[in-house]
Amino acid sequence: MHSTKIKEGDDREEMELNQIWRGCRKIQGAIFRYNLDICADIKQHDPCCTGFVSEPIFTAVLGKYRKVAGMSESELRDVTDYFQIRDGRVAYRQFCKVVCSETLHKAAKTDLATGLEWNDPWHVNVIPHPEDRRRLCLILMKIAQATHIPLMPYFQDYELIAQNVGVVTVSHFSRVLHFMKIPLSEQDFLLLLRRYMKDGYLVNYVAFLKHIDNIMAYLGDNHLLDNSHDIIKNFPGRLVDLELSQLPPINGCQLVHPIFPDACNYPKKNRNQCDIVFCIQNYVYKNQVRTSEFLASYDTLNLGSITKNQFERGLSNMGVGKYLSQRELGILLDRYTDPVDINRVRWRNFVDEIDSVFTIKNLDKMPQCVVESPPRHIQELPRPGAVDWQTVPANIRDLCEDAMAKIRIRIRNRRLYLHPFFRSYDKLNSGHVRCNIAKQIFRTNGILLTDQEQDAVLSRYGNELGFCYTKFLDDVDPAEYAMPAMVTKQELVECPPFARDNLDPEDPSEEVIVRILTSCKRQALVKSVSVIEFMTDYDRHREGEIMESDFKRALDNSSVIVTEEEAKILCNIFRSPRRSACIRYRDFCKALDEVFIQLDTSMGDEVITAVPLLHLPNLDCVDCFLSFDERTICSQALMKLARKPDEISNLSQVFKDFDREQCGSITQNQFLRGLTVRQMHEMLSSREFQAICKCFGVKKGLCMEFNYREFLKILDVLFTTGQMKRNY
Repeated sequence: MHSTKIKEGDDREEMELNQIWRGCRKIQGAIFRYNLDICADIKQHDPCCTGFVSEPIFTAVLGKYRKVAGMSESELRDVTDYFQIRDGRVAYRQFCKVVCSETLHKAAKTDLATGLEWNDPWHVNVIPHPEDRRRLCLILMKIAQATHIPLMPYFQDYELIAQNVGVVTVSHFSRVLHFMKIPLSEQDFLLLLRRYMKDGYLVNYVAFLKHIDNIMAYLGDNHLLDNSHDIIKNFPGRLVDLELSQLPPINGCQLVHPIFPDACNYPKKNRNQCDIVFCIQNYVYKNQVRTSEFLASYDTLNLGSITKNQFERGLSNMGVGKYLSQRELGILLDRYTDPVDINRVRWRNFVDEIDSVFTIKNLDKMPQCVVESPPRHIQELPRPGAVDWQTVPANIRDLCEDAMAKIRIRIRNRRLYLHPFFRSYDKLNSGHVRCNIAKQIFRTNGILLTDQEQDAVLSRYGNELGFCYTKFLDDVDPAEYAMPAMVTKQELVECPPFARDNLDPEDPSEEVIVRILTSCKRQALVKSVSVIEFMTDYDRHREGEIMESDFKRALDNSSVIVTEEEAKILCNIFRSPRRSACIRYRDFCKALDEVFIQLDTSMGDEVITAVPLLHLPNLDCVDCFLSFDERTICSQALMKLARKPDEISNLSQVFKDFDREQCGSITQNQFLRGLTVRQMHEMLSSREFQAICKCFGVKKGLCMEFNYREFLKILDVLFTTGQMKRNY
């Protein structure tokens, strides 16, 4: 315990000395750069030459140079405390010997003066191996080729804020290289840090920029800047290429690990205008980006055009700029160049084309238009790392098709449902699992494939994220029982085939008209909507007539869904005789209101009374239909149970305990438990129990429940009827 405390104390003391040493180094650097005479300023406050000054004077003198030296207040306080003696004064002579004379009293101050030297602004580290030095030269030449503007302002902005002199942090150095679109692998970036690292956590950007400028000046003087790529390519001692190669396939999945992941998957060297636009649309749709918000702020005069630099800056803020090269950015600028001023870009045309991935412009003028979001070409974009299946050899494709046929047969014969197996391993809900997990799922479900067949299937549906099981199941298991789809509104109101074939908008039959109005009434009743409220908004002058397009739009907004042919029939029926382009919507709404109210004219034509109608929902369903045999079994079972009605067995209290919502229905399991509590389950067989549940069944959502109130009423009626027969 004692040795541990001593070790912790030594570590703390060493840390404090490192902080004092760092503060002294910064003061040395300021003296070296700006030729300051800090010691002379302190001696002015010591007329007796005692070598000591008070603490406020020492702090005030160093405070004048604190910002110049880039020192923090804590570093200034640590330096002051280190040179302070017991009576509170500061030994400024010892301080001057440390910061102004490197060799003076070096033996006496070995713990503090070790490693102190003048702060060289061109400080670089030595690279001992000649292979690393040649590799570093290639990296610097590649950076010099990629940079077209000075890099100094990007580093000086950080220096003004952090008050560092000629150095930046590693993270800011990496951000500047990334912003300038200089791709470097991890090994190349670490080699640059080995060369220009300073103080263990800073990068000497002054020496880095000096070397870049020297290379650019040399290449420019010798007219080699344009041919520097050929120099690098043909360099005999070349050991590294700055573009990372593709990783080998793992478990049949081709993986790609780029430095900056691409938003789309077209080959970068061959991308044309459409590929670039698809790339941006894919990125905008996945990240739900509002494109106009990043570009509209530059168009202060609302001209619809901005400069090219502003357009590029907006793309960078949007997050798309890092996925586009200079060539692709030039193609994009040429596509949206303003024909009036070639130095400006029509950003509104760009926004309209990109936002088409969400919706269609002027959709309010096309009420019957069906929008597909995202479009088909965006949905079918291949994922990064996916293999182009059309370029795969024919034998591998045939092998994959044979394997898919085996899997389909296995799923159809065994009625396998593979979705839960894949989703249990997909914790992030990305639609992908690892390739070895996919093989394990195949083996678990008895899908036996050879190694060649498994590799063929994995290569077809594999990408950098793993095995795309969603696309695999869409192709191999399209059965409805395995992939339940939501029923659309159009399918709910879709009329029978025999009626649809007889639709004639020009001359409809009376049966067709009644069926269409009945369908509209049923939808208005079920959804409890007032259609006239949606149509009145289009009748500004309250004439009772609106345009045909507004009539269709109001029907769509009120959720009364009809087909195009049915809408034309309704328009022809209620068309205005005065204006052929208008529809008498009030007559249509009166026809729909007959579901809710009934007009009573028994007291004369002058007095019309609206009587509201009570709507009672029909609880019968297809699942509750009983055949003749089932009705016979059900009647016999009810006669048995009528021996113990509610007056004797008190079944109602048991059922009410299960019915907490007091809705009048319980589950079949609860019905069986209630009979078991009253010892009545012994009176029924399994067939009789199923017949009774089917007779009194009520559809609640997707479940079938038991209407116990009607059941108890029937038992009371049967018991009373049986007593009356016995009395007679």
